Amino acid sequence: MPRPDHAEHPSTPARRAARFAGRAAAVFAVTLAALFLLLLAAFALPGGPVRANIARSVPLLQQEGLYPELFGFKLFQMDNYTDTIMLFEAAAADEADPLTAMMTATAYNVDNFETLPDDLQTYLAARDRGLAGADTGLEPFSYARYWHGYLIWLRPLLLVLTYGQVRVVNYIVFFALIGALLWRLWKVCGRWPAVWFAVSQLAVSAFFAPRQVQFFTCFAIGYAACLWVLAKPRAAGTLAVGLVAVGVCTSFLDLLVTPILTLGLPLTIWLLDPRVPGGRAPLRRCGAVAGGAVCWGAGYALCWASKWVLAGLVTGQDIVGDALHQAAVRTSADTWHGMELTWGNIFRFVYDTLNSRGLFWPLIAAVLVCAALFALCLRSRQALCAALPLLLAALSAPAWLALLRTHSIQHGWFTWRSLGVTVFAGLAFVCQACSLSAARQRLRRKRD
Repeated sequence: MPRPDHAEHPSTPARRAARFAGRAAAVFAVTLAALFLLLLAAFALPGGPVRANIARSVPLLQQEGLYPELFGFKLFQMDNYTDTIMLFEAAAADEADPLTAMMTATAYNVDNFETLPDDLQTYLAARDRGLAGADTGLEPFSYARYWHGYLIWLRPLLLVLTYGQVRVVNYIVFFALIGALLWRLWKVCGRWPAVWFAVSQLAVSAFFAPRQVQFFTCFAIGYAACLWVLAKPRAAGTLAVGLVAVGVCTSFLDLLVTPILTLGLPLTIWLLDPRVPGGRAPLRRCGAVAGGAVCWGAGYALCWASKWVLAGLVTGQDIVGDALHQAAVRTSADTWHGMELTWGNIFRFVYDTLNSRGLFWPLIAAVLVCAALFALCLRSRQALCAALPLLLAALSAPAWLALLRTHSIQHGWFTWRSLGVTVFAGLAFVCQACSLSAARQRLRRKRD
């Protein structure tokens, strides 16, 4: 007896799902392979000229210190410690064959991390004398749980530039990207989305990020992803597959600084793009936001896990165990200034801090006023429903910061820039859901 047709042939949704999974897997594999080869090539570059330019860079790091605060403001604090580790890895990249060096990502220091720029100077002087890293008197440590893909451009730049000059290159790239993005956003989406984006980036001091290699990476990836979204109308499936590649790039190139920027910014711009169909189907657009987040997260997580496995195979170290331990530390309760980072303690600390400065009740009052103004200016229930996908995008940054609460709090002086997504998508949500004319009409009806 012949089987029914639906048993012989998968349903149309099943075929679409299979095609999508195949496309996503292919994009993941091609992106990871390309980045892998580029990083391997960067590690194969000659080390002598790189170390010479790093040696010229050390006085700048020693003069600035590890954590200088521009304008005496904590939220403008730099992180020369991590950038010095990046320079250490660039200098030590030729100690072993390119593959082994790439998997181990070795740097050196003594017990006191505050001496790291001096340790780098000691290491460079020893290498100039022909000594191996193990003979410098410094202790090696492996940072193998990250890909350290920023070395794809950092090592080539250090062939001809000092670290200070690399900062200048960062600024050139930054202004080129944000200039092109604002122009394209204005042209495609209109004046107000471009204004909202500019305000959001000013609010999180994006202009400060190029001063540090580690701060700048996610902004550059996020802006490039936004330009890709704006290049032409993208269907939801195409967007999701593209976000797989963005997630891979973020995981490969970044050191867990502000990765959510590379998801939230392009998602928000896609929602604002008038060329994309589906404006009257908010639930489908919410589904596209959720699906894009899942695809980005899959690319991010699988790329990161692939480094743990490969590094473990090449080095024989328990990289997977170390990475899982670090992930647990960053997502579960730890201590900060002697306080266990449970949610109860965090809320109590926030309350005590605000209350001690007389800010708690004024802040509550401001929240209530904003809620009342939102209700007064709300266009309609339909407008609220249509804007809900933007609210989902706005909540992605707080959700990420909460998921990695230990890391977010311990490094709050740079992780706070993730909220650029919330400001951008939040402004778009409010402006789409509300209007002053709606408020005037309600007040007029009440008077009448």
